[in-house]
Amino acid sequence: MILILNTITNAEFRTMFHGCIRDKIYPRYKVRDLGIGENSGDLSNYTHLIISGSSLSTVTGSPFEAGFMEVIDHFYEHDKAILGICYGHQLLAKYLGGEQKVRKAVQPQFGFRRIELENNPLFKDITEIYSMVAHFDEVADLDSHYKIIAKDNEGVIQGYQYSGRRLWGIQFHPEYDYFSGYASWQRKLRNNPKWIKFYQNEVPSYTLTSDNSKVFSNFIGL
Repeated sequence: MILILNTITNAEFRTMFHGCIRDKIYPRYKVRDLGIGENSGDLSNYTHLIISGSSLSTVTGSPFEAGFMEVIDHFYEHDKAILGICYGHQLLAKYLGGEQKVRKAVQPQFGFRRIELENNPLFKDITEIYSMVAHFDEVADLDSHYKIIAKDNEGVIQGYQYSGRRLWGIQFHPEYDYFSGYASWQRKLRNNPKWIKFYQNEVPSYTLTSDNSKVFSNFIGL
């Protein structure tokens, strides 16, 4: 079974994320969506953990973080597969290496970026990724335990695998295709019009986001 730790605080975005990721994995696998404040219960039957993005900050922390870390700890200690997305990517880095592994982004990123990939099982059969990004925090000062597997043309770490384990963090959002990602951006911009200064779109064609969902099938197969 797959556990999705849904750390999104906004109901509208939580529902949107749930819909996008449901289309990628729900038809084929048993999945549970664990929301903020919900009791995780017995986790022994779960094989894979996916941690969502969030408006929460790993730099400033939150009252929910201890509960998130407890869930991560179960999967880590039992050598189960973990994939962190955006906030989840940062949360994993913080769990593994402490608060010095996260910081405020040198330049916040919103929009779509071309992600430069290294050879890794998580990216099997994916030639290139153009993906939505949306973050004010980022990972930093990663040591040799973190193998960098993805960056962008600004040098921002967009992905890592930890110590050869089945544990990955990715800063970008493979759950969104171009249209759902753009809709998410428009909702963010509606509430935060000043964020337009952080927006970039490097996608030459919307069809180039079609392979992004393979990240999930690859992860579940590992």
